[in-house]
Amino acid sequence: MAIIQLISDFQSGSYKIGLLHSQLRQSTKDIDIIDISHNIRLQNIVEAAFVINQLEIDENQNIITLIKIGSEGKNIIYKNKNNWFIFPNNGLLSLVFEIGKNEAIYVCENSELMATINQLLRNDMSRLIRIENMVFRTQKRPMEIENMLVCERIYTDPHGNCYFNLNKSQFDQTFEIGRFTAKIQFVRDAKFYEIHADYNDVGQGVALLMFSKTGFLKLAINQGNASQLFRIKENTQISISKI
Repeated sequence: MAIIQLISDFQSGSYKIGLLHSQLRQSTKDIDIIDISHNIRLQNIVEAAFVINQLEIDENQNIITLIKIGSEGKNIIYKNKNNWFIFPNNGLLSLVFEIGKNEAIYVCENSELMATINQLLRNDMSRLIRIENMVFRTQKRPMEIENMLVCERIYTDPHGNCYFNLNKSQFDQTFEIGRFTAKIQFVRDAKFYEIHADYNDVGQGVALLMFSKTGFLKLAINQGNASQLFRIKENTQISISKI
């Protein structure tokens, strides 16, 4: 059985989710539909890229990941690890994957989407059309200022855990463990001096920094909501300085 994963900015409870399910069920057979998230903020491709980067793709399964962010009229078809991804043509693809110069990337109109999905399920690429004008965007990186890194919030999960655009490899290249101080923008009294491996490293209700399974810096509270406590907004920054 093929799997179709859905990611959108429709928002939970929207009738659009049901319509999409209905279209997929009517036009395809023997599929399993998985709703990854429909709560991406409207047209927020940075949040969408974060969620897509959390997916664990099995090369041995027939998986199509359909991403509906914004109202683009064209869809981009891209194959990675033997599985297909369908993106809007708004730069999201280039935020998720490093695209080689000669990689095969295809395009289809929204009106042809269901027929194209059926085609992909059959591994039939005969009618796919190569894209000529794809939108590219560059992922925003942490700012490096002398002995400081400044990173921005890119995603907040339903539990209030906040993720920032600093990955573990860049952090490790810059700082020694125990040799830094981290501050949240506009929050005077909260400072962090270490990266924890587990929530239970601190007491209940205590804030901590850690790295997610996919390597993003994460601000959390043991049994609490970091987003609410620290009033984290879309572009809230954390500055990390050497000491």
